[in-house]
Amino acid sequence: MPGDGGSRARRVAAALLVGVLTVAACSGGDDGVGDGSAGGGGPTDAEVGDEMTDAELASQTYVAGYPLVVSVRTLQRLGGLVGVNRLFWQNALAGPQSRTIVAPNRDTLYSIAVLDLRAEPMVLTLPEVTDRYFTYQFLDAWTESFAYVGTRATGGRAGTWVITPPGWDGELPAGADRIEATTPQVFLLGRFLVEDEADIANVTAISRQTSLRPLSALTGDPAAPPPPPLGEPAGTPQDIPADAAFFDELGDALAVNPPTTAAQRELFSRAEALGIGPGEHPTGTTADTDGESDAGVVDALVDGAAAGHEQVVEEAAALGQTTNGWSANLHIGRYGDDTLLRAAVARVGWGANIAAEAVYPVARVDAEGDPLDGSATYRITFPAGELPPVGAFWSLSVYGDDMFFTEHPSGRYTIGDRTPGLTFGDDGSLEIVLSHDEPAAGAEGRAVNWLPVPAGRFVLMLRLYLPGPAVLDGDYTYPPVEPIDRAG
Repeated sequence: MPGDGGSRARRVAAALLVGVLTVAACSGGDDGVGDGSAGGGGPTDAEVGDEMTDAELASQTYVAGYPLVVSVRTLQRLGGLVGVNRLFWQNALAGPQSRTIVAPNRDTLYSIAVLDLRAEPMVLTLPEVTDRYFTYQFLDAWTESFAYVGTRATGGRAGTWVITPPGWDGELPAGADRIEATTPQVFLLGRFLVEDEADIANVTAISRQTSLRPLSALTGDPAAPPPPPLGEPAGTPQDIPADAAFFDELGDALAVNPPTTAAQRELFSRAEALGIGPGEHPTGTTADTDGESDAGVVDALVDGAAAGHEQVVEEAAALGQTTNGWSANLHIGRYGDDTLLRAAVARVGWGANIAAEAVYPVARVDAEGDPLDGSATYRITFPAGELPPVGAFWSLSVYGDDMFFTEHPSGRYTIGDRTPGLTFGDDGSLEIVLSHDEPAAGAEGRAVNWLPVPAGRFVLMLRLYLPGPAVLDGDYTYPPVEPIDRAG
């Protein structure tokens, strides 16, 4: 109901999730509906040797369990505000007033749901959507992007998809496709391209033809009892504890969403010796045979949590390959048994797409390695024939140093392939000028090809949806941000 408190809370919650999504980095890989194949290529931290101290085992278990704890806190926070097994739609483009989220996205509107399949399967029904790019990403509780529906994955066709929990063996309705979830709790993350403010109404029309219902609503069977409450989060997803209390929270999360790979299961099986496991709270129950607290094990949990947290922080800081000042990561979204990479991405880019869907290069420095600052003027030149190769769209957004849009009189915060009237050079190149003040009159094309920047430090983000092979192979070169007029 418009204007009620619940509606406002759901809007705030959706904004929080949108913020997480828009800063997510992405990885490569082919997939289809229900394809749960994992990525790989990184170190397999879950492969545990026979010779290992308790602290080392606790450290590896911390790293492996980190993404699950981040996800559970996220679903508890969002589910508590927007509801569970209900589809929420964003209905306005982000702007400078959008201060709840980081790196707001002005290209797409989001459609979001927290799915809890412990009661029964859920059914997503979509109309045909071929007039615009869209995608629904299915993310499990371990942050694996295990399936997609949309422009790339299903050709935008109309259809009905039944999302089933692990091990479900019921019958599907006639004409429905099955998406077998890898965990009982799942995030459904939809993105719909919008051309401009006027185009929002068209996405709203799509939302009216889209539904998310329990399977019993289609079959006529009695509705299942609702799933157990999600509970209150122990803290924010960005503030995961680096102490032994982490393992108590992990025990509750494991009780609902068990490990999904053989190597993960092996690691957590070994960790049972430390009192870590589904439903276990080792800080309160770890004891020796006399019933006294086992100080050695408790110390191992404390040391292991601190060491594991440090590993995650260091790996997160090193994510991405930098070229011409642009940093992009092509190896996330599906992780297999690379537990350290999975944890690092959960820390800084939870909800990451695979790169086949989207890539988000970020620049914080110019071609000379100096921080980007609105006291200077810059240009980015795409040579003829070297615009970002994409199957859907590309855009360039500018944010303040805090990763929010900064109010500017021009009202422009993004430029891209859908910007009307872009001016190309005689040689077919595209030059974009970045400056705080509008370029001088008479500079041909610059009024259109101008991306205003804040007066101080700023950050650039490219968005490449359905990137071409050159991007996915790492062969595409992002053009440098060249200073052409530096103050002082």
